[in-house]
Amino acid sequence: MEKVKENPTNQDETTSVKQPAEADLEAWIKSQVLAKIGKPLRLDRVEVSLHHGNKYRVNIWQQSEPDRNLALTITPRIGPSYYLTVSGTGEIIDSNPPLTRLCPSD
Repeated sequence: MEKVKENPTNQDETTSVKQPAEADLEAWIKSQVLAKIGKPLRLDRVEVSLHHGNKYRVNIWQQSEPDRNLALTITPRIGPSYYLTVSGTGEIIDSNPPLTRLCPSD
């Protein structure tokens, strides 16, 4: 049986920049998006999902407008949706579509 050689770690290869935790990064991205677009009417939740590298999808979920003529359960739906490019520190670099104010501020 062959012995497996352990590769020594090179201290010079480790980066000294500490990356923020994923949950903290998502919360920071949510707060930036809501600060730029305002708080949408009937806001249910904001979902931030990492796609690849530094690309994120942000979906703004909203409660549907109630229809008084229907006896159906009203479920949230995706309203605005954004594809973001984010820096390593969580700053939004680019957005498709652009983040523009949709709602009045509180």
